[in-house]
Amino acid sequence: MTIKNNLTNYDKNVNRRLNTIDDIFSNFFEDFNKLTHPIYENKSVSPKIDFYETDTKYCLNAELPGILQENIDLKINNNILTIQTKKAEKKEETKNNYHIQERYFGSFYRSIELPNNINENKISASFENGVLNIKIPKQEETKTKKILIKNQKEN
Repeated sequence: MTIKNNLTNYDKNVNRRLNTIDDIFSNFFEDFNKLTHPIYENKSVSPKIDFYETDTKYCLNAELPGILQENIDLKINNNILTIQTKKAEKKEETKNNYHIQERYFGSFYRSIELPNNINENKISASFENGVLNIKIPKQEETKTKKILIKNQKEN
């Protein structure tokens, strides 16, 4: 009976410790989720994009809802395309109404490393209905050229 009681107590202690460990991990991930949830996040946002290619060009579409075209800055430097923008906050004063503000206001950017075979001088962009469409033409492939090796006597 003593051995059985000791094993039962041992099992209870192990279970208690396992439950404590489970609680620690559950709380950790619960706290971590609060950090990434839109209500708790630090307002660090970047536009969502689609990036694809055709035979002649790369295409990038970025969702920028609520952004005015004049607030979009598009730059390329060393094959890094950067979309930078800002969205002004509208201040509202309320007397008896409770408001929740989940929309993001402020500035944000997104940088995308482009392939090496692009033609930077022919990139075009358009903006319609909150979507920025960027067309990035591919550079024509350079063909390998054979170099003739002359005999030293021919020089």
